[in-house]
Amino acid sequence: MNKVQHTLIIFCLLISLIGQLIAEKEVKENKKGKILATPMAFYSPETKMAFGAVGSYIFRLSKKDKNIHPSTISPLVVYTLNKQFKAQIKTDLFFKNNDYRLISMIKTQKYPDKFYGIGINSMEENMENYSSDSFLLTLSIRKKILPSLNMGIEYKYMKWTILETKPDGLLESDVFYGNVDGIISGLGFLFSFDTRDNIFASHSGSLIELTAKTFTGFLGSNYKYTDVSLDLRHFLTIFSSHVLAFQAKMTTQNGVVPFNALSDFGGEFNMRGYYRGRFRDKNMMVLQGEYRIPLFWRIGLAGFVGLGTVAEKFSSFNLGNMKISYGAGLRIMIDKKENIQLRIDYGIGDEGSGLYISIFEAF
Repeated sequence: MNKVQHTLIIFCLLISLIGQLIAEKEVKENKKGKILATPMAFYSPETKMAFGAVGSYIFRLSKKDKNIHPSTISPLVVYTLNKQFKAQIKTDLFFKNNDYRLISMIKTQKYPDKFYGIGINSMEENMENYSSDSFLLTLSIRKKILPSLNMGIEYKYMKWTILETKPDGLLESDVFYGNVDGIISGLGFLFSFDTRDNIFASHSGSLIELTAKTFTGFLGSNYKYTDVSLDLRHFLTIFSSHVLAFQAKMTTQNGVVPFNALSDFGGEFNMRGYYRGRFRDKNMMVLQGEYRIPLFWRIGLAGFVGLGTVAEKFSSFNLGNMKISYGAGLRIMIDKKENIQLRIDYGIGDEGSGLYISIFEAF
């Protein structure tokens, strides 16, 4: 990044922080909830310079139930200097007594992207640019069975069209499924055991979440395969609100999977410092840890490290091939009541680095 890009980022961060403090002073929170909104300017391996806005409406669906978790509706709009456009809205709704939870996401994007091939040994010099137009819908409905145990169903739908590929490149070779257009549509079940003290930035507790989906022609999918994912998280306060956070995430797929639906890592949530989708295959494993330190006023720091790998078969995982990422970040508390922080992370991988900005923690 050059000096102008750095200046733009710092300016937007300052405007964001000042705006949140003014909003809090003017009591933007009312009987129905609180609105958090911030302009964004950031740089990442996926986007180069990007501009946009992100927000979140935080509220409780039952005012009489003091133990109910806060619900959120979070829109995001981004345009990048790579001529990428993305608009999405996420919802996470908790109903009375936290008995039911509904999580959904709708996203549309027109994205010039990068493809490196498949597998942990795919080479950086094989990278080729392509562009696509896509629409994504995910929906999860959960029912509380026991105080910390939830079960439910999950649905995923994605439709895409590949607009442009590299002449005589990897995606024009017809070796990879999904290289023209397609639809995936899958339904399955989920199991969640959650003892975290806070869903936005946990200080203690654990999360165990298992999802399994089947994509079939009966649901309108052009590709038939299964997808199973396991997400394990643990949080530990060691002293003076210092937090150690750990995550292990694994996915395994079986069947005919289009290249853009394969398990991958990178981006703002795991293996920060790698391009999202730099490494992809039918099986993925990521281990990451983070040390979060409150400093003064609303300011905190975090250091993180991650290990990740992909493989065609689950039995083919080779721990000697694991990639490493590491970095540090700044935390700015923008909502003390709900423990919501503005996250600014700089991650470093084997082939590059990236700056990531979000209202919520990576995990």
